[in-house]
Amino acid sequence: MLSKVLGAVGVILLIAGVVFAVRPVMVDGRDCGSVFQSEKGITPMQCDSRLESRGNLVIGFGTSGFALILTGFAVAAIRDRRTRVPS
Repeated sequence: MLSKVLGAVGVILLIAGVVFAVRPVMVDGRDCGSVFQSEKGITPMQCDSRLESRGNLVIGFGTSGFALILTGFAVAAIRDRRTRVPS
């Protein structure tokens, strides 16, 4: 049960990271683009800091989601090994 919960939370965090990555950033009514693709042309300097902070948020969500998924697999493997090996 714990491994499923960890895996589900990890997947939710990964999906949240993707949503924040593709969602455009707006500054003073101007579109700055998204983390994956910034807007073409000259953009205000406020876009740089907003895009950087959004990128850090995406990296945090992605890393923690991936770590939780791996932890879920590890918990499942350890539990499976304990049930197969008689003590």
